[in-house]
Order: sequence, then structure tokens, then C-alpha cells
Amino acid sequence: MNENDKTRPILTIAVPTYNRTYFLEKCLDNIYSQIGNDSRFEVLICDNDSSDNTEEIVNIYIRKYTNLVYVKNESNIGASKNIQKVLELATGEYIHLQGDDDYVSEGVYYEAFNMISNNRDCDVMFLRVPPIDGNSNVFSVKRGSGLSAFIVDIVNITAISGILIKNDAYKNISNKEKFLYSRLNHMYIQLEMLNNNPNYCVLNGPVARFDCGSALFSGYNVMEVIMKNYIDILYSFEGNGLTSADIKYHKYFLLFLLLPFIRWVIKDNMSLSLDGSVELFTEYYSDEIYFEEKLAELKSMLALKR
Repeated sequence: MNENDKTRPILTIAVPTYNRTYFLEKCLDNIYSQIGNDSRFEVLICDNDSSDNTEEIVNIYIRKYTNLVYVKNESNIGASKNIQKVLELATGEYIHLQGDDDYVSEGVYYEAFNMISNNRDCDVMFLRVPPIDGNSNVFSVKRGSGLSAFIVDIVNITAISGILIKNDAYKNISNKEKFLYSRLNHMYIQLEMLNNNPNYCVLNGPVARFDCGSALFSGYNVMEVIMKNYIDILYSFEGNGLTSADIKYHKYFLLFLLLPFIRWVIKDNMSLSLDGSVELFTEYYSDEIYFEEKLAELKSMLALKR
């Protein structure tokens, strides 16, 4: 071990942000109420040229905590590139990517720390929020291997704030921005890392607070991002980590996330586009035996859109 390794943080909590001071302040309160000035953690804020008082709020924490790093972009580079930038700037051995409106339950950061300490052969880890059941108040770590099993075990691979990856393994990916346009490049990153090292582990339990993700989604086409781009990423691994049968299964599995999300988008009148939903669904699912049933379900939901 060299001298740099001795002082390197074990875990970077990497938070991309833009013009969401209210949520970011809650996020920082949540983080620092748990880790304080523990030098084994780095907290890295990558500000995408916010025009609100983000910098002022962050500076309050900088004066109190020595493990906080703040970077402000000279101009807005877009959400996806800002996520990539915060990953590139992280110095910790592992990186936990956290949304600025996401807050974890008490003790989660040290549970993640313990998971890292006991599973250093894994480059990919995940903090999973389980369904509400009798075991949801107990933390446990599940190990597994392979891309397909990982997608099943974590349930929602699109969830940014579950991601926990080994920094050096991430840096070794040859094309880190292959799906940057998709808004799901973080999904590709995890699968590509698993292709290089299939071992993974998942922290299950009361990971997220009840008010997690309190900023509503906005600014993209649901079917284009969550369906089309998701499936395109799966197909990019066909014969290279995923079989055609795996992809067929995960396409069906995706609908149990996608259709309830569309129902939520319509119910809460979110600022998300559903244009072209029927056409895109037909393009990607028309060969599936359940196509007509799920198309009818989709159409019935779209009919409720105001």
C-alpha cells in the first residue's frame, strides 16, 4: 500500500445538483448527521452552474466539515454530463452516487461501509429499497454474480441513488459515455463493470427515508427513456453478458416498473411527455405473446391523461 492509499477516502458520496437548494440542504443535513468529519468519507457536490443560492448553502457546510468538496461548472453541461463529471472527480475507493433529493435512513452509510469492507472482490454494489414487508427493518447483504441476476436482485437498475461502484474499475471502462444521450448511462456503466467482474453485492433493508425522491420528475419522454433506451442498453449486451432469453425476460420484467410509473405520471400530472407511447410500445413489444394485453392496458391509462 502506498502513501496515497493510506489517505484515500473509502467512499465518495457523489451528489450532482442544479438549482435545488431546498432539497440539497436536506440532503447535506442527512449525510452529515451520520458521517460528520469522518475522513474515510468524501462528500463531493458537482453544481451544474446553479443560479440559486446553492453555493452559499454549500459554503456553510464547507466551513464545518473538512471532507466536503464543492465543484461548480462554468456553464450548464446537462444533467447526464454532470453525473459523469461527479463520477470522474470522485477520489474515494468506492463511489456512491446520490440524487440531491434523496435521503437515506440512519446508519445506512456505515452499513454501506461495512458491505465494502467485507466484499472488496465486488466492483458493483447497490443500495436497494425493498418492498414493504416483515423484513424491511433489517439490513442484510446479498451476494450474486452476473448481469441478469443483478437486474433481478436490485429490481430498479435505473435508480441513481442505489449505485455504489469501485472507482478504479469504473475508470478502466473504455467508453464511459456510450449511452450518455439516453439518460440511463449509469445503467450501462453498472452492466459494463459486471461484464468485467461479475461479482456484486446488494444492501437490502430500510435504506431510504420516507421523503426520498421528493422532487418530481420532469423534462423527458417516459417511453423513450424508460422503455426504448432501457431495452436498447439490454440489447447492447446480447451475447456479451446477456442471452436473448435474458433480454426477453427483462423486457417483460420492465413492464412491472414502467406501467405503474406511467399511471403515477398521469395521476400527478408530471411534466413528462408520453407522446408516441403507443407507437414506441408497438415497435419494441409487438412480437411478444402478451403484446395485445399490455397494449390495451397502456391505452386505457393514456385515455385518462388530461
